[in-house]
Amino acid sequence: MADPLHSPSPPPPQPQDLTPGHRATVFQTAFEKALDATLKKCSYDNFAACFPTIAERRGEVLREFWRNFTDRLNTVCKDEFQAILKERNVVASLNSLDRLVAEAKARKAAAEGSAEPVPPHTLPPAALLHAHLLPFLNEQESALTAALSTLETRNNALAETIQAQRAEMEGLVRGLEAVISDLERSGEMLQSDEVQGLLADVKMIDQELNS
Repeated sequence: MADPLHSPSPPPPQPQDLTPGHRATVFQTAFEKALDATLKKCSYDNFAACFPTIAERRGEVLREFWRNFTDRLNTVCKDEFQAILKERNVVASLNSLDRLVAEAKARKAAAEGSAEPVPPHTLPPAALLHAHLLPFLNEQESALTAALSTLETRNNALAETIQAQRAEMEGLVRGLEAVISDLERSGEMLQSDEVQGLLADVKMIDQELNS
């Protein structure tokens, strides 16, 4: 059972990769080139010009001193540089930066389909023709789509008008059929015996009144 009076120890830090990556290597190379350029400016001729008497009388001794001096300066500068790299954790930081940049590039490539742009001159003629015609074809497709939409709207309005007129005509036909049916029933009634007898009585009365 854990002691409640003592908090658990923090996890150990993750090991850092101290092998110089791309940026760390470039940084160290830049330092070495700058140091070499500085030491080259401290040539023996320039060094001897500062001590003309010794150079004239004891040139070999001065040359040996200059050689030891430049070698020692080179070693001290490199040691100090390595100490600064270690103290400031420069290599690990630059390696982390390399990793972050690589991850960002990978995410960007994945988002863009990870396809490298193809130089136009390497494309086949059909692909180039398609690339040039695509904007025009898209424009024409948009225009045709708009025209088709307008035509569909007009057709729908025309269909509604035709349906309304058809309904009106069907109503008129039904009304006409009703009138014809009424006329037929009226004709049948006139041909009935009762109506014919009534008409005969009316004619007889009319004749008596006129005699």
